[in-house]
Amino acid sequence: MPLEIYQRGQTWWIRGRTDGIDGHIKRSLKTSEEAVAETKLREIERKAQQRAILGEDAPTEADELTFAAAVMIYDAKPADANYLMKIIPEIGHMKVKDITPKLVRGLGKKIYPKNATDTWRRQVVSPICAVINNAHENVKGVPAIRVKGYTSKERIAQDEARGKQSRKEKTPGSWEWLDKFRGEANQYMGALALFMFTTGARISQSVQVKPDDLDLKNGRLWLPASKGHQGQYVELIPEMIVTLAQLKPRGGRVFGYKSRHSVYGPWQTACKNAGIEYIAPHAAGRHGFGTETVVRQNLNPVDVAKAGRWSSPRILLDTYAHSEEGSANVRDAFTRRKTDSGTKPGHIKRVK
Repeated sequence: MPLEIYQRGQTWWIRGRTDGIDGHIKRSLKTSEEAVAETKLREIERKAQQRAILGEDAPTEADELTFAAAVMIYDAKPADANYLMKIIPEIGHMKVKDITPKLVRGLGKKIYPKNATDTWRRQVVSPICAVINNAHENVKGVPAIRVKGYTSKERIAQDEARGKQSRKEKTPGSWEWLDKFRGEANQYMGALALFMFTTGARISQSVQVKPDDLDLKNGRLWLPASKGHQGQYVELIPEMIVTLAQLKPRGGRVFGYKSRHSVYGPWQTACKNAGIEYIAPHAAGRHGFGTETVVRQNLNPVDVAKAGRWSSPRILLDTYAHSEEGSANVRDAFTRRKTDSGTKPGHIKRVK
């Protein structure tokens, strides 16, 4: 089984197997703090993955530093570590100073020929740049690297080659969808869906909420930091306050899930049982929040961006607020006219 932490008395322990070469692990983490135990777990997994790739030793001199060795000194997140496992066979032997932006851009198509350019950027370009630029900061003489993104023309060409469109418009959540979903979801998942839809919280933040983060007396909840935004209190609607007051925390988490990955399967099942379209948690929650407030309720995007913790209204409007049938009729905006305007039907009166 994969590594997991568990409590024995007041102390946290770890047990299970890593993806690397360490075999079965079972030992004390020598801490009574869960947050510290989780941090130690991630560090153990990271080191095991690096040993599986490179072994215990790797050169660090700038002139001889290979990409594989550069990975050894990079603190990769689990997802990036998995991406790097596929990259190492291609360029692991190469010296970092010889890796060019052109080479990096071409690796995406070689490693993932049937995937979109967004996948190339996320799973190839970004991890490689992160590793090399980390080496640049830590090893004297290693050059930094900057790789330009794929153009719209390149994205469309790759979509045509693989016969599949990328960047499809997401379907945002709505009150109607949410009510049907909650009718089939368990109480924890139903509460989670309501929380994300009414606050714009990300699923990765939401599952981390603990009982001590609740301040129901003042109608608010402390939301953990995420993507450059500091942790902060968010206001709760009355229905959410009542729901949380009736929800018994499970496994030390308010919504009963340790990570976002444990949500997706039951979430999909609830959609199927409810006979509704499958909308992923992020689209149902954060996209639903953006569309409900800006498009359906016509609220000020500046206020919504602040409440939903977007860095700017432009990001909200470009990505999270989706146009819907019946929400706006652009043609009508140009054909409306006052009956006493003297303007002929179908014409726009110019003002000099």
